[in-house]
Amino acid sequence: MKNKDLISFSSEHYNYYFQPNSLAERDIVSIANGQERCFLDIVSFLEVIPDYKFEYYLLDSPEAVGKLYGDNQPCNGFAKYPNEIYAVYNKEVKCIGYHEDAHLVSNLINRPHSTFIVEGLAMYFDRSWWGKPNGEWVDNFLKNKKYISIFQLLHNRDFFDHPCEITYPIAGAFTEYLIELSKSKYLSLYRYTGKNITAEIERIYDKKISDLEADFIAQISN
Repeated sequence: MKNKDLISFSSEHYNYYFQPNSLAERDIVSIANGQERCFLDIVSFLEVIPDYKFEYYLLDSPEAVGKLYGDNQPCNGFAKYPNEIYAVYNKEVKCIGYHEDAHLVSNLINRPHSTFIVEGLAMYFDRSWWGKPNGEWVDNFLKNKKYISIFQLLHNRDFFDHPCEITYPIAGAFTEYLIELSKSKYLSLYRYTGKNITAEIERIYDKKISDLEADFIAQISN
């Protein structure tokens, strides 16, 4: 435990730490049960399981997350490899669920160079962003000319040049599209350790990115 003022609770695959008399303490049993369900979904899909527990810090503000993590940058949720999660849990923000856990489990397979691929898998498990399905966000971006091409977003510089409220749902929706085409091909893609992710997608799926994206957009728009 990083902070002696925190109290703890353990479940099969997690150790939780939180402040006494906090909302997290009140809800810890339901939080733990929910995270165990998420964990089982993730490891079942990825066909890999950690041989250690995750250390999960539930804090009352983004500032507390940044302070405890150590970089003093306010943040709602953050995964520190190999097994730590820092997350806000208060009345307005409950940063729990699949996302950070998916980062930690998928790291056992690989950590791709493309952030679009990494965040896309986590968003695939989330299925939504602020309560709206990823695909609905993408449809809205297309209609309002806010959509950013997959070719651009596969490159980290372009990915980080745009707001996460746009990049993350696109990544999640496109990941779902690729998985529905072939889970085995997608897992092969995720294991790719090189930097030419565009060429690797085209090789594995035997299609140009432009053709994959056109089909993806057609499905989203229907």
